[in-house]
Amino acid sequence: MCNNLYSKGLFLYMSLTLLACQTNNKELIEIGSLSILEYPDSQELQVWIASDSQYKQVFQVRKYFEDFVYEGFFDEKEIQLKFNNLTWSKMVEYQKRYSNLLNKYSDIYQDSERLNKFVDSLILTEFPEINKFTEEIFKLRYN
Repeated sequence: MCNNLYSKGLFLYMSLTLLACQTNNKELIEIGSLSILEYPDSQELQVWIASDSQYKQVFQVRKYFEDFVYEGFFDEKEIQLKFNNLTWSKMVEYQKRYSNLLNKYSDIYQDSERLNKFVDSLILTEFPEINKFTEEIFKLRYN
């Protein structure tokens, strides 16, 4: 009887452990998968930031974009069709790559303006969707 209880207890423990692992893996897969056109809720954002602090900077950039567009821009059908697949995680990837390129070429380009222009020329070909997205946002400011 003792062995039977032990077996049941062990089975329950293993089941709960597997369930917890599956839940954690699902959570990790979903981090950053939300469209950049939407905001995560506060709790979700905190989980993202805990997994990668770069999400905090992407959040600040996303807020900054609002200064350049009219109200409702991110909800428009045309914008949704064009950029709904652009995710928060893609923006994090972009920012990390940009930072890496700045570090890589900072010795070659002492002038920060020239460095930024050079890195822009590289990064925008690697992330054309982000290039189109930012062009769409910033052209509104100047129209």
